[in-house]
Amino acid sequence: MNGARVGDLFMTLIHTAELHKIEPFHYLVSLLRHSGKVALDPAAWMPWNYSEALAHAEAESTEPPPD
Repeated sequence: MNGARVGDLFMTLIHTAELHKIEPFHYLVSLLRHSGKVALDPAAWMPWNYSEALAHAEAESTEPPPD
């Protein structure tokens, strides 16, 4: 029963990413790499607007730490 729910969740994310012209594999990898940020603001990581969240997260990770 739980496996079907998990499968439905992933298929929904994959198909929604495809509808928004986003490579599903890269999208799912991005969600995993930034899982902490995704948990804090899941809406920002939906396929239709995750590019902005990803750019912001990557910019934060490349900034040098404050002195």
